[in-house]
Amino acid sequence: MPNHSEPLRSGPLTILVSEVRMVCLESPGDRGGELPVSLVYDPEDPYAVALVFHASEGDVTWMVARELLVTGASGPAGDGDVMVWPALSPDLDEAVVIRLQAPSGRLVLRLGMPELDDFLGRSLSLVPWGTESAHLDLDALVSDLLEPRG
Repeated sequence: MPNHSEPLRSGPLTILVSEVRMVCLESPGDRGGELPVSLVYDPEDPYAVALVFHASEGDVTWMVARELLVTGASGPAGDGDVMVWPALSPDLDEAVVIRLQAPSGRLVLRLGMPELDDFLGRSLSLVPWGTESAHLDLDALVSDLLEPRG
């Protein structure tokens, strides 16, 4: 699996996808080893990054705040379902740790800092820090929320 970001065209906007491998640091049940994961950044949802885990049972997506990944690279960030912090032990040098917590359990992962830096740098070139709100179509969002579902 390539370890670099590949932009996808979606109309006038670019969706950024980076294929990475994360390492399971805890192995509850039969989990363990490396997991293939797609990091996905869509400028139409400028505050979020999707972590798409490719499992044999099907893909599982976790939405994570982009800001959490940025701040977690230099110090502990987040609370509740998602936490990110820099790896502090010598054997995990140049990495961040991501903890995902759900009612069904938790998953603690390691992601290499070079892969995260590359992905975040590319996302910031698409939507610079502090300009996220300019990329939101709030009228479309409200319209979608108010549309009757049948």
